[in-house]
Amino acid sequence: MSDKRKNELSINIRTLRKEIDKIAQAANRNPQDITLICVSKNYSLKDILLANEIGATEFGENRVQELTEKQAKYAELPDAEQKQHQINWHFIGTLQRNKVKDIVGKVKLIHSVHSTKLIKQISRVSVGFNVVSEILLQVNVAQELSKQGFFVDQLETAINLAMQSPNLCLRGLMTMAPYFSNPADAEPLFAKTKELLIKYQPIVGSQFNQLSMGMSNDYQYAIAQGTTLIRIGTRIFGVRDYN
Repeated sequence: MSDKRKNELSINIRTLRKEIDKIAQAANRNPQDITLICVSKNYSLKDILLANEIGATEFGENRVQELTEKQAKYAELPDAEQKQHQINWHFIGTLQRNKVKDIVGKVKLIHSVHSTKLIKQISRVSVGFNVVSEILLQVNVAQELSKQGFFVDQLETAINLAMQSPNLCLRGLMTMAPYFSNPADAEPLFAKTKELLIKYQPIVGSQFNQLSMGMSNDYQYAIAQGTTLIRIGTRIFGVRDYN
């Protein structure tokens, strides 16, 4: 069964990477500048390990509890098996302040920093744990009231706070486009997010160079507008089982 599943994942990942390469080249971009985040929410650690054996190294989780449970199971694996795998965890979901302590120091990048209170809490916990947390600020470019994130006119204040907060490394911006029946309608929002990155990079520094934009339905438009991190789940792992 695992061989069959590994073959499925291999085909999916290989097909997706070819598509990414083709889209990047059409946009005069280097495909190596685009990192694939495999969104592993509701998929097993076994699937993650199989995908890792195929060459995927970056995995994104939406829920703190699910992330920490998978990390605990991974820690229980024999040392020899752990050495065979290189897994970098990303947190991409809504992060509550009381859960910050559970992921600081345990993820490579927090994509979804959506409020000044959350910036302060991540800084506070990072100082306590004596680690530096790499973060992205979530920008609500479409100004959807149903979604979290900084509106464009709030972003400069958030950036200044993150820069002044100890033990934080501000790496860039993240955005989630609204659902459009025509995914191409997301492209102007991705373009605006790229403009914001360019605008504030001289203030923040050269490390402020990451854009987390694009999911299964609209990633091609995000690539065209400069994303460096795309978040893909179903295209890799198949339809989720929520039962």
